[in-house]
Amino acid sequence: MSLRTDSHRVEARVDSLVASALKRSGVPYLFGIPGGGSSIDLIEACYKEDIPFVLVQHETSAAMMAVVCGELTGSCGACISIMGPGAANLSSGASYAYLERHPLLCLTECYGAAQTPYMSLQKIDHSQMFGAFCKQSITLGLSNPAQQIQDAIRIAREERPGPVHVDVPIDLMAMTPEVATFSDRQPDTGDIQEKLGELDAIVDRINTAERPLLIVGPVVQRANVEGNVLRIVEKLQLAVMVTSKARGVIPEDHPLFAGVMSGVYREDTFEGRIVRQSDLIVAVGLDRMELLSPWSYPQPLLTLDAIAVPEEDAVGEPSLEASGPLGELLESLESGLKPRRTWDASALREFWGDTLHSLGAGDTELTAASALKVARNLAPRDAILTTEAGVYGRVALYIWKVFDTSTYWDSSGANTMGFSLPAALAASLVRPEQKVIALVGDGGFLMRAAELETAARLKLAPVIVIFNDGTLGMIRIKQSAKSYARQGIDLAETNFVRLAESFGGYGWEVHTLDEFAHAFKKALSADRLTVIDARLDPEIYASHTPHIRGG
Repeated sequence: MSLRTDSHRVEARVDSLVASALKRSGVPYLFGIPGGGSSIDLIEACYKEDIPFVLVQHETSAAMMAVVCGELTGSCGACISIMGPGAANLSSGASYAYLERHPLLCLTECYGAAQTPYMSLQKIDHSQMFGAFCKQSITLGLSNPAQQIQDAIRIAREERPGPVHVDVPIDLMAMTPEVATFSDRQPDTGDIQEKLGELDAIVDRINTAERPLLIVGPVVQRANVEGNVLRIVEKLQLAVMVTSKARGVIPEDHPLFAGVMSGVYREDTFEGRIVRQSDLIVAVGLDRMELLSPWSYPQPLLTLDAIAVPEEDAVGEPSLEASGPLGELLESLESGLKPRRTWDASALREFWGDTLHSLGAGDTELTAASALKVARNLAPRDAILTTEAGVYGRVALYIWKVFDTSTYWDSSGANTMGFSLPAALAASLVRPEQKVIALVGDGGFLMRAAELETAARLKLAPVIVIFNDGTLGMIRIKQSAKSYARQGIDLAETNFVRLAESFGGYGWEVHTLDEFAHAFKKALSADRLTVIDARLDPEIYASHTPHIRGG
């Protein structure tokens, strides 16, 4: 189905036009839990456009799966819910996309204008609810629904990306619009030369610094300028750190890779050990949403970004800044920089040796660090890893090496539990040829355990590693630091192996590193979902964090 750019009589129904707009925008799947109104109309229309609907067990999972699916396919995630409680569940997933800067389209059923005054059942002001963490909230209408959807996706994908909410009246989808127009209009980007800012001064400052440090954020990946960054790194023999969402921008076996920037600002951490050696910090595409607290490193800060970041959203107080198309900025930067050696790669090798030793990666007993080292050695180079908030996730920042931006999924801006399993299912769905490994704590797994049914139904085969210490480990660390009683953190004993088997999967409970290695090897070759229940000593488990987050 095509739409002309001029106004004309449209015979197609709204649902067909919306599905066509989704297809035109490259949306590959629609995730959610349907209701009996406009959602099933749209599901049918999407089916005819070859956009499969993926039923999940919770709407928050739908949003998270849609996010990963959209990113892996270079499109925009799309999810749907019923009105009221279903929309409230979906809004939780939208908040993840908002805080993590992912494009997402959240479609919710609602009452039509004629029904609204007379209805109370499941009636919630969706616009007000989603408005707190969406870039925009609109109500789909008869005048031009296809263009509304197209514009919503464009807004979701613009810097900084985020979710857009679309309320869909339950009686709208079966209607026929009187008029529809369509255009691929793009926002006015303005004069590029006016956006270059203080680039010449930035070049001069870098050329005169003795030990500049480069920190790369996720905008670099979105702008597809990884190659530009790598050329600058190698021209200056420049140490480079990345944020969690920019992992893979620099292959992490590169001799100049210096770790992950989280914003802990402590010299006794891995992050602090690198930063304290620098006399200038150059941030490219760094988004403060990934930093644990406000920027406080004392070194002069220079920033380059794809957009002019408002002062209230800026990282620290840059001495100099430039914004505009990142590819052009980085090409100009590269051409002005003088080739030299600013960092000693052998010193960085020593740093990594000390890092792995400090975490106990070479220990023979089963810990988060030793298990992750074994897993990284056994897994294919292109294996996709999903993780979330938890001790194991912070350890993975340093032990699990990432070589491509599309192979690592974490929660940094939202720092949430319950992301890893839905993310792994989405990655398995979109890239079945790659092995997908989910790292999750026992608490995070229990939040999304029902999605094992989704995995079984879709015949997905992720490897799910549960770091099981019987408690909410990160919260216990914080309680202990304040000398608080152990309250509200301990979990009941759960047989995760039997749970996996009940959904037709495989499961292993492991207590030693050898048992873990044996189970992980088998899981990598399995043709169905697998769960490895790694039983860990909670005291050793917690001991990893001072090196990463500080004492």
